[in-house]
Amino acid sequence: MRRLRIPLLVMLVGWLTVPGPAWGQAPQGLESLTPEERARVQENLERWRQLSPEERQRVRANYERWQQLSPEERQRVRENLETFRKLPPDVRRRVRENHQRWQQLPPEERTRLRERLERWQQLPPEERQALRQRLQEFRQLPPEERQRIRENLRRYRELPPEERQRLREKYPDPRQGGKARLAPKNGGRAPHPPPPRPSAPK
Repeated sequence: MRRLRIPLLVMLVGWLTVPGPAWGQAPQGLESLTPEERARVQENLERWRQLSPEERQRVRANYERWQQLSPEERQRVRENLETFRKLPPDVRRRVRENHQRWQQLPPEERTRLRERLERWQQLPPEERQALRQRLQEFRQLPPEERQRIRENLRRYRELPPEERQRLREKYPDPRQGGKARLAPKNGGRAPHPPPPRPSAPK
């Protein structure tokens, strides 16, 4: 879920990277700034001059949204920006790449991801931890095994709801004491196969 928060963080960073009052001009009052602040202003000014017209328009729109934020919202943005600047370079690079991918998603895909994030945030802490553990176990599987699981999950999601329910009743989740799971609202996950029976002694 940390990845799902990345686009917002990068967007907030973009809001603050270019000085707004003097677009493309040297800002006034630099003598009142610290050397670090003056260097940052000059760096932002150079980046502004290198932007395309479309990028400049986007920056202006972001700055206008910044001006409409409440003092509390601006403070949260500053804190997020400071957090971003403290990240290692490779993490910041991944943040920017994730933001670019987010920007390229169609609106319906963004909506779906937001809904998934909301469902995740509503889960109890112990269920979140269990999901993290299952994800870690999945990542440790061989590539061909992960691909097989993805294909099974895709086929399962394509089944009619009544067929999913039948499979859940036929293959109860062993993590829940062998009892059949109730059908969740979101259609549920792929069923777990029954544990293998011990072979008869020879």
